[in-house]
Amino acid sequence: MDYFKSVVDGYILGVSAGNGKTKITESEYNDILRVIHNRPSATETVDYRLREDLTWEEYEVEPDGDPPVTEDIDDAEALNIILGGDNT
Repeated sequence: MDYFKSVVDGYILGVSAGNGKTKITESEYNDILRVIHNRPSATETVDYRLREDLTWEEYEVEPDGDPPVTEDIDDAEALNIILGGDNT
């Protein structure tokens, strides 16, 4: 069986058995999987990406824009927003 890893800008994006970008040995494949299975836990503000040297790099998670809507609105207000009316 053939083993592969996908690396972009020095970070391992994935490994596979069967097809991929860069061919690796079974031993390297198993080493990468072992590191992946021991990934540090992410939080709402911090995540980790795997470097090519098999170390984890911590990075801050980007905010995903607007906070979720937490207030209820009635049908008339929703229709007004959809139609582009004033929603103040």
